[in-house]
Order: sequence, then C-alpha cells, then structure tokens
Amino acid sequence: MKDIGRARRRTPRPIKRGDVPVASAAAATSEPDIRASQSLPNDVTDEVSGGLVVPSPRADGSLHSVVFPIEMDRDRLALSRFMFEERRIVCRPFHFPWLMMALSDPAAWHITLANAAWHRYRKCKAEEFDFASDQEVVKHHRLSLQSIARRLADPTKRNDEGLVVAIAGLICHNVENHDRLKVHIEEIQRIAQSKGGLQSLHNPTLRLMVSWLDLTAASYLNISPRFESPKCLSLEIDPGNDTHCLEQLLATWDQKCPDLGDIVSALRVTAAAASYVNRHINDPTLWRDGTAALRVLGPALHEILSLEGRPLPSDPGDRSYSARAAREAFRRAALVFIAAVRIRLGFEAHDMAAHLDAFRQISQLPLVDWAVVPELNLWAHVVAAAREKPEDRAWHVFTIVSIMQILGLETADRAFEVARGVMWVDAISEGDCGLRREIDHFASGSLPRRIQDLQAVSGDVYSASLGSSLGI
Repeated sequence: MKDIGRARRRTPRPIKRGDVPVASAAAATSEPDIRASQSLPNDVTDEVSGGLVVPSPRADGSLHSVVFPIEMDRDRLALSRFMFEERRIVCRPFHFPWLMMALSDPAAWHITLANAAWHRYRKCKAEEFDFASDQEVVKHHRLSLQSIARRLADPTKRNDEGLVVAIAGLICHNVENHDRLKVHIEEIQRIAQSKGGLQSLHNPTLRLMVSWLDLTAASYLNISPRFESPKCLSLEIDPGNDTHCLEQLLATWDQKCPDLGDIVSALRVTAAAASYVNRHINDPTLWRDGTAALRVLGPALHEILSLEGRPLPSDPGDRSYSARAAREAFRRAALVFIAAVRIRLGFEAHDMAAHLDAFRQISQLPLVDWAVVPELNLWAHVVAAAREKPEDRAWHVFTIVSIMQILGLETADRAFEVARGVMWVDAISEGDCGLRREIDHFASGSLPRRIQDLQAVSGDVYSASLGSSLGI
C-alpha cells in the first residue's frame, strides 16, 4: 500500500494503427420507420451493406418489419421474440439503444442472441421450466467470435465500425473477465484510432456506449480511461444551492492542503451529478433507456479515473503523507459512490468490491491524520462503510468516530449531515440506520472500550494497525 497510485501510472500497452484503408461503416439511426437494406449477410460471409440503415423494433414488438443481419430460423426468431417482449417487462439500461445497433452487424446480433439465450435460460431455470438450453449461449457466442476473427484477419474489413459494435457486445456479455475486457477495449481503441479517434465513429449512440465501456473497464482495472471524454458526455448541470457546503469547504483547501488541489474538479463534477440524480431519481422515463445515466455519471467517472496516481511518502511525518491518503480515500470512495448510484439506476457494478477492498486498506494505513480536510475524510468513510457488511466495517466506524471528535460532532445523525454537505444521493442511503446505530454505540464508549470492541470484531490485523496509529 505504500505506492497507492502505482497501478494507475502504468502506461497502457501501445496499440499499432492499421495502415489499411478504412472500410465504410454501418450507420445506425433511431428513426422508427426506416427499413434496412435487403442485401443481408449470412453466418459464413459476414458481408454487410455499407449503407445499412437500422430498423426500429420499438413500434409493436412484431418481427415482420425487422430486417435481421443474419439468416433467421425458427429458434433464432423465438429468441428474438423473447428479447423484444422482455424489453417491455424488464427494464435493463441501454437495452433498446443496443438492439438498434446490434441489428446493424452479424457478429453483434449473434452476441445479442447469446445474451438473450442466457437470460431465457436463467428465467426458465428459476421457474423450473425445461425449455431453454445454455448450449444456445455457447453456440451464438462462438458464431460471434468466429465472425469477428474472420473480419479482423481481413485487411479490407478489420476497421469496420460494425466490428466496434460487435466487440462492445462481447464486453457486455462477459464484463467480469478482466483479461478479455482489456483485450476487447484495446481492439476498440485500435479501430477508433484508425478512423481518427472516438469522435470519428459515425453513430453517436455507439460513441456514447464505447465511452461508457471505456470508463467501466478503467474502473474494473483501476487505470486511467483510454479515450478522452466525448462531446456526447458533455452535460451542463446546475446544482443550484446543493453544493453550497462543498464550495465553502473547497474555499479553505488551498491554505490547508495544497496536495488536494487537483481533485477539486472531480469533486465538483461528481457533486453536480449527485445533485441531478437526487432531483430526478423518481422520473422513470428519464432513466429507462440508460443514456441519461451515462451522460450524467460519465463526466464524473472520467474526472475521478483520470486523477494521476501519487505514491505515499515513506515518512509519515511528511506533510503530504496524510493528504495523499485522503486523496486516494476520496478517489476510491467516489468510485464506490458512483457504483452504488449505477446499481440504483439498474446497471451492474462488479467493480465495487475491489474499490471497497482498496478503501479498507487505505483506512488502515498507520499514522494517517484524518484531521486533514476532516469533512471529506468523514464523507469517504461514511460512503464506504454504508456499502460494507457490519462485520467488515468496524475500522471504518472507529475512524468515523475519531473524525467526529475532531469536528465536535456527538451523534451519527450530525455526522451524516456533514457527509450530506459534501455530496449525497438519498436513494442509495436506504439501510443506513444500522450504520448509524453502530456509530452511536461506538461513540458512547470510552477509548479503551472502543479499542476492545474493535479488537473483538476485527481481529489481529485491525489491532496491529490500531496500535501503529495510536503509537502503542
């Protein structure tokens, strides 16, 4: 933990640009009545019309007007019907925009069918209904990979925009495999670079999705984003008076803690996003297709993940020691905070566990003076503790109570008021009552009793860190 920023300072493996001509890309549109080209590919040729326009399956769920990018048999039509009908019942972020793009590419449609087969398999298994087979998942996944591999090996097709759609689908299908995730993102980066960058992709929805996948991959892998924040993520948010307390805190930082100057922008953007979510969380139509969530949370994620890693000084007496610990605590807590919001809006957040684990290690660093910007450190520990199981947050509670004493706060309710002043989303604070009780119980005891309580629930690891922190 000495070099808490080392992973983020690694230079990503360089990607060679292709020297081949750029093939014409498949353009997608959201116009509901536009029909696709009738020159359709099959599973073997992977031929896609350069002027392909995507039909909309939005209207009535009927498949007769949809022109698919592959040959469709009875089983494939059944899977497609399940997928379109499920969309009307189950709200999954980015579901409809993805269907629009997937219909433009053979490999993308195969991975979409694989995903549909997986959801149908899980549904049937849960209902103990013997209908779907997970072999359908494997089959369509294999066909998608074969199509992608053939085109990547073809100099005339390896930079097609349709490949970006297909590879994005692979990422969504198996996002928890970090090794594959890294390879897929690198390939998308190569194709985008061959076209002149992310902004050169013709489909604005695809640009938005690639940017989001880049951000989630960076969060999973704890690295900086590969792409600059695109214009489609430029969303001006006026938080009004919601960030008044935060601005008052920031006004004192230059004098107190110059090492934290570079996180000010990330704090403001994240607080603005939190304000927007708080005001509009109960508008289901706003969040239904997922694009609003990407535009609101994307800039904050990009700012946080772009923070340069900084090593922790080896000497705890160094004036930067506690400031850099606080800086990394904020970064990890902010990623946990956004992950919790993503879950509330219907997204998955497999990266949260890694950030919680990292925060645990930061919180236990010996001899950190959390009195440096105590309000920010209190917010970070409250956010992380709220996402932990009770048995895993004893050290968080101990630190929260210690910061409360510094700030002259006597109750958990007052501590939460201070945390809310930094940034907050009410919809993710459900279930905080247990944490508040733990804080109040811990705060009511003497220091020796607190140490005994901490040792009783936390074991030797916490006790050793506690001894170092207290100099005993």
